[in-house]
Formats: sequence, structure tokens, C-alpha cells
Amino acid sequence: MVARSTPLLDGRDAEAAARASFLRMTPGRWRLIRAFERLIRPLLPLIPARPQAGRNASPSRILVVEYWNLGDIAIVVPFLRNLRASFPGSRISLLVHPRLASFLEGQGLVDEFIPVPVPWAQHFSRWKKYNPFSVNWVSLARALASIRGRQFDWAFSGRMDVRDNLLLWLSGASRRIAYGFAGGAFLLTDSVLPDLSRPHRSDVWLHLLEGVGLAVERNPTGFTLGDAASNSALSFLRAQGIPADALLIGIHPGARIATRRWGDERFAEVARRVVAETDAHVLWFSEPGDAGAPPPLERCHPAKLEFRPFLSTLGRCRLLVCNDSGPMHLAGLLGVPVVAVFGPQQPEWFGPRGPNDRVVIRPEFWCRPCQDSCIFDQPYCLRTIEPDQVIRIVLAKVRDIQRDERPLQPVMEEG
Repeated sequence: MVARSTPLLDGRDAEAAARASFLRMTPGRWRLIRAFERLIRPLLPLIPARPQAGRNASPSRILVVEYWNLGDIAIVVPFLRNLRASFPGSRISLLVHPRLASFLEGQGLVDEFIPVPVPWAQHFSRWKKYNPFSVNWVSLARALASIRGRQFDWAFSGRMDVRDNLLLWLSGASRRIAYGFAGGAFLLTDSVLPDLSRPHRSDVWLHLLEGVGLAVERNPTGFTLGDAASNSALSFLRAQGIPADALLIGIHPGARIATRRWGDERFAEVARRVVAETDAHVLWFSEPGDAGAPPPLERCHPAKLEFRPFLSTLGRCRLLVCNDSGPMHLAGLLGVPVVAVFGPQQPEWFGPRGPNDRVVIRPEFWCRPCQDSCIFDQPYCLRTIEPDQVIRIVLAKVRDIQRDERPLQPVMEEG
């Protein structure tokens, strides 16, 4: 079954347009994927998938595949919330990166986390990704054998990646729902054609549900932290000498990918101006073990916190200033407005989506998106964003918060 939106083009042209729009895939890379398809197709009879149940049968066991990074898991939350609403009695399992297996605990969205170190999601180096001697391949094979034994009824992936489609086939799920335009459509039972008008990756996930005839709520809300987390945040703030009624502005200068880091010294300049021109307290977030330190300013506090305390403390902020990073997406789940500095990635694909969020970007750089492999000696798309551009927006947002004015509509700020 091929589930479609109403495309402007038909057949192969529509799929080629999707590859160009959603992935910026070059003809050379497409030829490589086609060669991979020819390689694996003869092997499929050796590992048959389960036969499908009736098309209208409600699934009792559902597998969702999203094994990448923190921001990716945050992006998939609206999908999981809609999936749970559609099938409240089904058992939903999430194949996830081992470091993130506990992220969604207590949210009622996932019944089981399947931690799997997928080799190509562990490293940036191509050799390390596909090193045939890596123990991660053994772990992946064992996990897939276990998953096949659970006999999933449905399996989803929103990755638009032939490798994910192969994982869905190997899972043995009787109904496999994903995007086939980037390769591996023959591995799926439901190859969904994407909606070109909705390129954000959250919408890409949600469109899978629409593709199989399910209703979708595009702005599901709510992320539960619990009383213990709230008390933890209050204890931390008291220990820092921060008044209970203080206006908290978070600054998170980190990002897992180096080409997405605007720079500690630039974020420090933002902190200096916030402290100088407002009465806000700044929380300078970083991970434990990070060598970075906040600028030595009154009302600028270091916040080196483990993941759960970080979430609870972030949830008490009125604004987060950050890179294009996992914390940006977490702030969105918590309803915390962000000012996000974007470099090599497309905000239309991965940007914040709240009505009070702002993106600071230099749109004139033709090389975006570069898949975080900068072709220059440094990411000039970030380096040419001046602190004053970000400071102007941050101070305006702080004034809005202090006046409790009506929220503005989302805009993209251009340098």
C-alpha cells in the first residue's frame, strides 16, 4: 500500500522532488543507494517478514525506531503522543540510543525502551560508522533477533533512510510504515509519500500517521516532570542564592556537534548584557565534566547538572538562549521560549516551533544544510552572527516577559 498526500507530481517525479526537498540528495548518492538496494534484495527471502493481519486490524504491539540523539527523541514526542491517543491499549516499544533510554520514562508514551547502539549512529567518522569489526554490529544483530521474537504488528520510522527501512524489515513486523522515496520502498508495506509543504521533522513523523488514515493533533502539549523534579530545581536555585521570584534566563552554549556551536565567548557577551540591563538571573547550563565556565558576573550562576535536574531547572526558566541543539528541543517540550542561533542546519527542518520562539540566522549562506560537514575552514554561517544581533532579540524578549505583553508570532531573524 502506498499512502499519499495529494502531490503536484506523480510517481517517480514526486519521489525525486521529495529527495531534493527533504534530503538535498545528489544523483551520486542516489546511485549509491540504488546499488545498495540491488545488493540486499536477493537476501530478503532468507529473512521473511510476518504476514500482514487485516488492514483494519488494530495493532497490539507497535515498534517505533528512533535511535539517534536527544533532539531527535524530543522531535518524535508529538508523534508518540498521537500514536498513544490512537491506540491507548497497544504496547508501544521505542528502539532508542542506550544513553537516552530513560528520557521518556513517566510520560505514558512508551511502554518499553529497547536500547540499541546502532553502529552508524555512534560516530561521525565513516570508518567508525561502518567498521565491520565493531562490537556494535554484534549488539545490533542480537537486538534485532530479540525484536523479531516479539512479533510486532506495526513498526514505524520517520528517518527517510534506506537503512531504517531495512531495520523495519529485519524487525519482522507484519506492517512496516515509513518513507520509501529515499530507498528501500520494497522493504515496506506502507511507503508514505511526504507532504512537501510540511518539511519540519516533527511533521514528517506525524504524516506517517496520516498516511495510514489516523487523525493527528499537530500541537499536543504536556511533558511531565513531577513533584520530585520540581523540588530538585527549587533546592538548586536556593543553593545558588537565587530568590524564588527571580526572572530566570537560561543560556546553554553547548552542542554535541562542533559546527553548531556559536561560541562560549559570544554567549558570555549575551549574559553580560542581560545582567547589565535587566534584573534577571542567568543560569549558565553545561554538562557535568564540561571544562567551560560562566563569565564572572553577578547574577550569572553555573548550572552543571545531570539530565533530570537539568530538565527540571530548565523548566523554571522564562527564556533559553542556545545553539541549534538538543536543549533547544527540550525547551520546546517544556514550553520554555527560546532564542536559537542557527548555523549549518535548516530551521524549517529542525527549528523551534513555539509562538514565542526566535531563530537568529544568516540566510545568505548557499551551503546550508551541509550535514554538519563544513566545507570551509570554519562555519562562517555561525561566525558572522554578531552578539549584538542576538542581544537585541534577547533583551526585547526579556522586556516582553517583564511587561507580560501578548506573545508575538514566530519570526525568523536575519543577520
